Amino acid sequence: MRGNRGDAKNGHLARAALAIMRARTEFERARKAKDELDGGQAAEKAWLAVSEASKALLRLKGVARHKMPESHRGELVLLQRHGGADMAKSYVLIHAVLHADAFCRGLIDWDLAGETVGRAEGFVARVKQLATRN
Repeated sequence: MRGNRGDAKNGHLARAALAIMRARTEFERARKAKDELDGGQAAEKAWLAVSEASKALLRLKGVARHKMPESHRGELVLLQRHGGADMAKSYVLIHAVLHADAFCRGLIDWDLAGETVGRAEGFVARVKQLATRN
């Protein structure tokens, strides 16, 4: 069982690391060009990174594969329980700015989105740090 949890955790972390790296690169290119469509795509990659890191954290904390949530709301509920208030607050903010506003609505405040991509990078880094301790 522990091996499965570790494998799932590492798979989610690998996807999170790749997504956040691509998000930062693409976001900076889009910001420079003031390309809101590409900015929205980059924002969604950063959101994907946070969602994958969140899944990795939940698996790390012992949430069974069959108990993993299928929605962002369900993920948030479990994240509040297993990741703490700070992680849950970051998750909500990142979702609102990057997924809902930048990607879904196409509303990009470049400074806020850039700061929020930074928050997403921090979220992924915190989960990686927790994973290395275990």
